[in-house]
Amino acid sequence: MTENTRKYNLDNIDNEKEFTQWLRSLKSINSTNLHAFILEYDQVERKREKNEKYSYIEELPFNLQFEEKQKVNYEDYQDKTILDIHVSPLKRKIAYTFVNRLLKGIELLGGQVYTGHEGDYYTELRLPYVSWKVTLLETKVRGDTIGMMQPVYRKKFSGILQLKLIILENKKKFIYTDELESLLNQLEAIFLGLRKEYLPIRDKKREERRKREVEQELIRARHETEKLAKEQEKLKAQIDENRNVLKEEIFDHIEYLDKIKRIESYLHTLQSISGDDEETMEILQNYVEKVQNLYNLNKFTKIIELWNSKFD
Repeated sequence: MTENTRKYNLDNIDNEKEFTQWLRSLKSINSTNLHAFILEYDQVERKREKNEKYSYIEELPFNLQFEEKQKVNYEDYQDKTILDIHVSPLKRKIAYTFVNRLLKGIELLGGQVYTGHEGDYYTELRLPYVSWKVTLLETKVRGDTIGMMQPVYRKKFSGILQLKLIILENKKKFIYTDELESLLNQLEAIFLGLRKEYLPIRDKKREERRKREVEQELIRARHETEKLAKEQEKLKAQIDENRNVLKEEIFDHIEYLDKIKRIESYLHTLQSISGDDEETMEILQNYVEKVQNLYNLNKFTKIIELWNSKFD
C-alpha cells in the first residue's frame, strides 16, 4: 500500500468532522517506510543487544579484548538520545508500525518530533503552543521462577503495550494500552484526545499573546505620547524663545524709529535756519544730507522688509 496521506492545516483543527476524516487516512501510513527516528532506534537497540550477548569481553584482560571483539564482530557504539521505546523483540514490529503512524501523523499536522537529552530515551511531540512527552513500553509482570536459577523479583515482558502521554504545559498524563484493543486501532482516538487537550491550551496561549501584544502596543503608544509631549514642550520653549527675540527686535525697531523721528525733527530745525553766509549754509546743508543718509525712513523701511522676510 502506498502512502497517500495529505498534510492537514492545523488552523482547521477546530473543525472536528474534517479533522476526524483526515485521521482515518493515517491508516495508509505503512511500516515499509519507517520514520528516520525509528530506524535510528532500531540500529542502536540491535547493537546494544549484540553487545550484551558478548558482555563477557569487557571482563577479559585489556590486551585480549580487541582480539576477541574481532572474532565475534563486536561493534562499539556511542550512546545517544533515541526514542523512548521499551519493548521486547517480539513486540518490536507492532510497536514500530504504531509509532511510525504517530510520528508521521504529528509531522503531517505541521508538528515536530524531538529526541531530547533526558537520559538515553526522550521523545517529545511538538505542535505550536503544546508539547507532549511520549513513552511506549511493554509492561512487565513477575515471572515464574520455580525451578529456575533466577531471583524471585525478576520480571518478564507481559506482551501488553502501554503508551504514556504527558502534556508538558500542565503535566496532565494520559495512558493507552493494547490489552483490549490494539494501539493501531486506537490511533484515531489518541489524536482526538490530543486535539481535545490542544485546543484550550492553544486558545489560552493565543489570548495571553494577544494581551501581551495589547500591552506592548499600550507601552509603545505611551512612549510615543511621552515623546510627543517632550517634543511639544521643546517646541513651546522654542516658540517662547522666538517670541522673546521678536519682542526685543520690535522694541529695537520702535527705539530706532523714535530716534529717526527725533533726528528728522532736528534736521528740519536746522534747515529752517536762515542766513546770508553762503559758506555756513553750505556746511549746514552738507551736514543735514550726511545725517539723512545715516538716519532716514527709507532705510528703516528696508530693515522692516528684511525682518519680515524671515517669516515668509
